Amino acid sequence: MKKTVVVPAMVLVLAVAFALAPAASQAQAYPERDVTIVVPWGAGGGTDLTVRSLAEVMHRALGVNMPILNMGGASGSLGMQDVWDSPRDGYKLLGTSMSSLTTVQTMGLADIPYTGWYVWNAAFTPNTIVVRGDSPYRTIEDLIAAMKANPDTITMGSAGPGSSGHVGGVLFAQGVGSTFRHIPYEGGNPAIIATLGGEVDFTAQLLSEMVDHIRSGGLRALASLSDQDITVGDIVIPSIKHVAPEMAAMLPVGGSFGIMVPKGTPEDVVKKLDEAYKVAVASKEFADFTAPDRGIMAFGYDLARTEQYLAANASKNTWTLFDAGIAPISPETLGIPRP
Repeated sequence: MKKTVVVPAMVLVLAVAFALAPAASQAQAYPERDVTIVVPWGAGGGTDLTVRSLAEVMHRALGVNMPILNMGGASGSLGMQDVWDSPRDGYKLLGTSMSSLTTVQTMGLADIPYTGWYVWNAAFTPNTIVVRGDSPYRTIEDLIAAMKANPDTITMGSAGPGSSGHVGGVLFAQGVGSTFRHIPYEGGNPAIIATLGGEVDFTAQLLSEMVDHIRSGGLRALASLSDQDITVGDIVIPSIKHVAPEMAAMLPVGGSFGIMVPKGTPEDVVKKLDEAYKVAVASKEFADFTAPDRGIMAFGYDLARTEQYLAANASKNTWTLFDAGIAPISPETLGIPRP
């Protein structure tokens, strides 16, 4: 005859509690080690500077280090693919521009939809048309005249195909009815150095990346793709709308930057990142970084507002590149409507 073993109720409760303890502590423990942020561009560009500003505060809120790993290559898609393919556990984030995120598919660089990420859009800076300080092009009208007189000859450097600087340059050329020859670099800073060194005639990179060179006179700012004139110290950078009023409806054009993790990352991890991000964008450090004279403005968008922003950004950027014959894949096939 079988003996019946009676287990006291308290013992059962304790057994269940011990069984669940590892899972509960794991959920509450994140992060237990360093959280790496991959920036898919070289150091010193607008993306890199913004992400470093966020990490400076977020690491304190999370209680761990947040090292930045610059992984340039393939117009930002190399680092993006690395994060996309990594374990979705919150220990590897992506820090990039909204432009690169939304154009990577239409440019044929990677099959990664922008809708596949949780995204926090932190800051914005307008594209600005600049030339070397001793360039013969002293005004935006001078540059436009040269571009029209020499189709596809005047050179423009950018951070690479589909980057914020490239999209801004294409929109500028379309808006003024001219063309240029595109010279891609692996990041905003190399494109700016190329402009300073005379390798290219101009760049349409982002104001925050170039503001110190503009102040020093190394670069001359001809126009901003902002909807209003911008003052940097005692220098006034006119809006492009003064010479191309038909562009007013699409302004401002520029780069916005933030951090993101692939969807599929655990909800509790996303929540902790969200909380740390909100601390960062409300901090004095971030306010100093986005001060008016630095050429960058704070957005601090949350997940929901960033989702709306990305939809509009994707529509404008992808169709601009496709209609210009630059993007090989139609946004329509990806379900992206025309703006």
